[in-house]
Amino acid sequence: MRATRTKSLAEEIEIQGVHHVAVICDDLERSMAFYGGLLGLKINPERPEDKLPYRGAWLWIGPEMIHLMELPNPDCAHAEFRPTHGGRDRHFCIGVKRIQPLIDALERENIAYTASKSGRPAIFFRDPDCNTLEVVEGLEWR
Repeated sequence: MRATRTKSLAEEIEIQGVHHVAVICDDLERSMAFYGGLLGLKINPERPEDKLPYRGAWLWIGPEMIHLMELPNPDCAHAEFRPTHGGRDRHFCIGVKRIQPLIDALERENIAYTASKSGRPAIFFRDPDCNTLEVVEGLEWR
């Protein structure tokens, strides 16, 4: 029989937030050109590269990180086999104050994106390995 809780498990363990999101990539240099070059995310030099048995990089995304992991991808990395709208696929979301400069950059680079179906100022697009990013403008932030 389960004990009755006075607090939820989340309250008991005192969740602090998301530390990082791990993203599988096929070619670390290509992914760094996308995340570091196009999006301008900076490497966290404090995260050890040599502690893991695969290549990777830790990039700052606000106070959290994206961990790029160069590993075989168990998912289909071909866009034609993934949902057309990234909101119907696994994704992670980034909050921004201004979305238009990103839209302009994606259009300059001929990177396809779709607008949120909800009508809010948000877009979905894919990295070179078909991982989906959602970017939303104007979220209340913490």
